Amino acid sequence: MRDQRRGVPVFLLSVLAVGTLSLLSYLPLSLLTRLGHYLGGLYYHIDGRRKRIGLSNLRLALGNEKTEEELRSILKTAYRQIGSSMFEFAALPKLTEKQLHGWIRFEGLEHLDAALRTGRGVILLAGHFGNWELTAQGLALRGYPGSAIGRRANTPLLHNYIIRCRESHGNHVIVRGKAMRRIFKVLDEGKILGILCDQRGSTSRGLSIDFFGHPAPTDPDIARIILKAQPVVMMAFGIRNPDQTHRIIIGRPLSFVPKGDRQEDTFRLTQQYMKELEGMIRKYPDQWLWMHRRWMRRAADSKWPYS
Repeated sequence: MRDQRRGVPVFLLSVLAVGTLSLLSYLPLSLLTRLGHYLGGLYYHIDGRRKRIGLSNLRLALGNEKTEEELRSILKTAYRQIGSSMFEFAALPKLTEKQLHGWIRFEGLEHLDAALRTGRGVILLAGHFGNWELTAQGLALRGYPGSAIGRRANTPLLHNYIIRCRESHGNHVIVRGKAMRRIFKVLDEGKILGILCDQRGSTSRGLSIDFFGHPAPTDPDIARIILKAQPVVMMAFGIRNPDQTHRIIIGRPLSFVPKGDRQEDTFRLTQQYMKELEGMIRKYPDQWLWMHRRWMRRAADSKWPYS
């Protein structure tokens, strides 16, 4: 009974979220962007817990380089851009290729074309950066649909709505869990697989990776997939410009030579792409999702730097 009672407000919140996003989808995209920007800035002032986490993370990562005022400004801008991204999500299923012109500029598609020609499959490593949902939809509309790994939402109603939105332009979602077979199938077929690589890994089985000069628990499975499948691996980032247009940047393929030690190779490869992510965050700090506990202590009996 306790679980059922606790589940009632979650279901109602899901109904509210789906209903609100469905209604918002009828508004012009530019209005959604401005509305999300305003409400994100407002939420910055009332979201005590997440704001404390964000400021703590910023002080840890950039505290030696920026003033407290600058850190707070970065976080407030991050709230605003995430607010815009959340509201823009409602419009993504109705997004057309014609709307991309003038709103999204692509950089580095030649790298993606060359990678696809190899037939080895392509992994695009991305993060919760800019409007990451738009990055996936924009690439699909431009002719580069792919598969992406995602979590299951709290309720079937919300989960099904999110899946419909994410798959509206030809992308496919692979739900975390028993996903390995589908992941390797995508790569075996020479297609694109998108993975968000920036979230905290398990503190007991994850790798302790240097991230902004501090050990951060990081999932080793991404590197293990890469080492086994041998795809072309590139970083992909969506950047929101000050005028609310976007750039989607596809980097050059990562160069990595395994040494034959599976544990060491997993660690070195993970460290390499996390350094790439760190470099982009340093360049655009207000584009990243700072409001989650990225740095946490590992279990006392775990080894460092390997799991």
